[in-house]
Amino acid sequence: MPISSDGLDSSGHFARYEPFRPQAPRAEVFGLQCHYCGFEPADPLHPPQSCPKCHAQVWERFARPGSLLENAQRQ
Repeated sequence: MPISSDGLDSSGHFARYEPFRPQAPRAEVFGLQCHYCGFEPADPLHPPQSCPKCHAQVWERFARPGSLLENAQRQ
């Protein structure tokens, strides 16, 4: 009687640890705008020191309308 491992063959359905798995896109919840003229920089995480439009150095953060609900519903 030969010994074989055919009955122990795996079908490849094992959970794997993937440290660099692609993340879901994040909803932009907050925005940034100039206090005086309302200019919005393209990258709110790294704004310029002063507004390129009016040269003011005061920025305001605000919640985008509806973005809090979008962020709460994403999985």
